[in-house]
Amino acid sequence: MSRRGEARRHGRPEARAGFFWRHLVGEYSLARSYWLHTVLLAWGLAAFGAWVFRELGDRSSMRSVSVAVLCFEPVVIAVWLWSMFGTTMSALRRFLDGSQIVWSLLALISLGVGTAATVRELGKMGPYLKEHWAVAQGKQPTEAFDVKLSDDGRVVSFSGGINDGAAAAIDQAIGAAPKVGTLLLHSPGGWLREGKRMAEVVKRYQLNTRVEGECFSACTLVLLAGANRSAGERARIGFHRGRSIGQSAEDRAVPAAREESDLYRSAGLKPEFVKRIVSTPNDDIWIPTRSELLREDVLTR
Repeated sequence: MSRRGEARRHGRPEARAGFFWRHLVGEYSLARSYWLHTVLLAWGLAAFGAWVFRELGDRSSMRSVSVAVLCFEPVVIAVWLWSMFGTTMSALRRFLDGSQIVWSLLALISLGVGTAATVRELGKMGPYLKEHWAVAQGKQPTEAFDVKLSDDGRVVSFSGGINDGAAAAIDQAIGAAPKVGTLLLHSPGGWLREGKRMAEVVKRYQLNTRVEGECFSACTLVLLAGANRSAGERARIGFHRGRSIGQSAEDRAVPAAREESDLYRSAGLKPEFVKRIVSTPNDDIWIPTRSELLREDVLTR
């Protein structure tokens, strides 16, 4: 009887489960388990997921990103657990039978270090997934926005949160009013990416921007996109570091800070001013004086 037939007759688990079971019990070579199943497959899947979330965030709403995260992250975690356990079993088998003692020890040390780092990250998954769950159900960072056109058709007013759909709303309002020359802002901020999209709309229509109330956080990106930028006597323009979903003000990813710095630098702000922005925690706000805003070219008049 063939090996496959014998395995089927005795009901061997590896014959029934195939590839996934054979890796899990350490049947594959250490090199294959470590480099192919763990490094390439598990870590590669995580890197691919991060790329997908970033691309989706640039092209879609934050709600769509949160839905994708909730669908994809459990798969990444499951594959990671499977790959790490199976590679550990493969290393232990080669260590105990004496066939690859040195490589097995090196693999176990590497897996141990990687597991410790990943477990720390998994400890933060609770708030991360909880907030993504809320966003997937429709939660936005702040109150609803409102877009109004002035009676003479020359000013579009935007008030409220920079939430999903804000850029499309002002684009529609401006596109329907060819005389519009100014976007009046009054906002506590919101999604950073949506603020970037709003800024792109302002630049496309070559609008002026003005603040008479408050313009905080992501709203400042929209203000900076104006051809001419002005503010009333009681205006308050405030900056701080952004926050990713599930992250506290103190535990924010370095790459996100670099991305944010690049956004403000591309808007024409000086490096020292940008440094002050990204060093201000998300739960705080820095409101420069009017003279500072004029000196740093945040306001042009």
